[in-house]
Amino acid sequence: MKKTKRVLIASGGTGGHFYPGLALANELREAGGWEPLFLVKKGDISLDTLRDSYYPYAELDMISLPRTLNPLAHAAFCRKLSGSLMTCLRIIADFKPVFVAGTGSYVSFPAVLAAALKGIPSMIHDSNAVFGLANRLSGIFASKAALGLPVKNNPFKTKSELTGTPIRDFFSKMPPAEEAKRKFSFNPDVPVTLVFGGSQGARRINQAVLETARKLKAAGAAFQLLHITGKRGHAELLDKYRAEGLAELPGLKILDYCERMDEAYAAADLVISRSGGSTISELARLEKPAILIPLPGSPGDHQKANAEILSGAGAAILLEETPGFSEELYGTIKPLLDEPARIGSMKQRFKGLALPDPLLAAGALRAIMEKYTGGNK
Repeated sequence: MKKTKRVLIASGGTGGHFYPGLALANELREAGGWEPLFLVKKGDISLDTLRDSYYPYAELDMISLPRTLNPLAHAAFCRKLSGSLMTCLRIIADFKPVFVAGTGSYVSFPAVLAAALKGIPSMIHDSNAVFGLANRLSGIFASKAALGLPVKNNPFKTKSELTGTPIRDFFSKMPPAEEAKRKFSFNPDVPVTLVFGGSQGARRINQAVLETARKLKAAGAAFQLLHITGKRGHAELLDKYRAEGLAELPGLKILDYCERMDEAYAAADLVISRSGGSTISELARLEKPAILIPLPGSPGDHQKANAEILSGAGAAILLEETPGFSEELYGTIKPLLDEPARIGSMKQRFKGLALPDPLLAAGALRAIMEKYTGGNK
């Protein structure tokens, strides 16, 4: 009989930070012999998901490191960090984990630091091509750094492993493209463009896509659009589509949310999106050509670095969100729709990417933990 091993998973914040932690916990639950405890910031957006998944959690009263020289902000951060470190040390003393995993949110740092102080092995995971600030700090004390994508200027090369970033299980069984297109009432003979903004939304992308759709209609282009707007601003954007006479077009679907992104991806020939680490992993696994619009001002400009992995291979087009990028978006997508063979050529470029399979990433993370905790015993 396996001896149960306890693990503390410091996660939460954005979806890009939380989902790898959740996927790891699910992997440990399925393997058996592990008991995870999540550590998240107070009032974190992940709490409902954790409750629904029956995972226990503890909350930290922690704030992010200020990106300003204001001494009062730094003093507040130091107070919160000190209190959070003490809380982590108490949790470790009570819970007695054999391993600590951090997935990039700022609660990772006090958790990994506390693990180092107690002599407990730990791991950080970063989904992006540039380490986030929390991971740059945590990585100093971590035993291992797991990478979702190849990292530029990696300061932890000697203890890094390219594992990939876990993606949702339903991506392993994608429906056929024609079946997915029928589900959304699309014409299987006309290219479908999927648009979504990711966990942090994309108000300007939504507006630019609306303007692009209006121009495509005026130009008589053959196009179909599955636009997942996000809940914020959805009603306003839908009103604008109606005002332009676009909302009733048979090849245009405007949703505020899509639970089954596997079906949305399966229906798509082309994707327009931000370039978070999880999105890049999904696009690469599914070999979906994309127009990538990095989130301006993302920490370390990591979304641009992520996008360059696919654009450098010719599998995506990188489009920066400049003041006139709406015109650039139309000028980029129109030739692709006019000559769908170009989209097919982009799809072939994924074959040259040497990225790990994200569907195996959670297992790779578990393997690292087993190495540091005496194997699968």
